[in-house]
Amino acid sequence: MRCVVYRSLDKPSSFFGIKGRFMTWMGLLLVADLFLAFIIGAFLGTLFAFAIFVIEAVAAYLFVMSLQGKSSDRAFSLKMNARRYPRYVRTPPGPFRGFWNGRLL
Repeated sequence: MRCVVYRSLDKPSSFFGIKGRFMTWMGLLLVADLFLAFIIGAFLGTLFAFAIFVIEAVAAYLFVMSLQGKSSDRAFSLKMNARRYPRYVRTPPGPFRGFWNGRLL
């Protein structure tokens, strides 16, 4: 019996060498780059805006590639998700009640 197995489903997606979670960062950097290019284009003209957009896009690509070289996709995701949670949780003091409602055996 033959079964079709799609191996690429286990691998992170890749686009121009940028893999997995790093695509989100590249997208955010390109949106910020486009916003800045629009502002510069309003003051200096479209040629300067296009030149700034291309230069910043290349810089963003190199920045994301350097981030990707420092850590794996999984380690980078864990580091970014760890920022969402507090380092500790404060609880007010109170009586300890065990599994049997405070009775010890």
